[in-house]
Amino acid sequence: MPSNNATAAAPIATGVLLAGTALREAAQHGLEIWMTLALVGGLSAVAVGLGVLTGGSGFDSDDDLDGDRDWTTVALAGLALMSIAVGTGIALA
Repeated sequence: MPSNNATAAAPIATGVLLAGTALREAAQHGLEIWMTLALVGGLSAVAVGLGVLTGGSGFDSDDDLDGDRDWTTVALAGLALMSIAVGTGIALA
């Protein structure tokens, strides 16, 4: 089982790259809808990674299904995935 540090590294790195790319493109070409979605998705991915790193219970494997969950982490993960998918679709269209 990987540690929380290793588990949190992927969404943090991906989020920083995605948000950085969106900010760079916004500075060069102006703000567009796909850049806004990419920025929101990147920041959400960073928030999910930080939640995992700080011990957020949304992705804790020791939680049982009937127990309380941190739905904020799950909501941010969903927002990140949706923003990335929609931003990619708009950029490719």
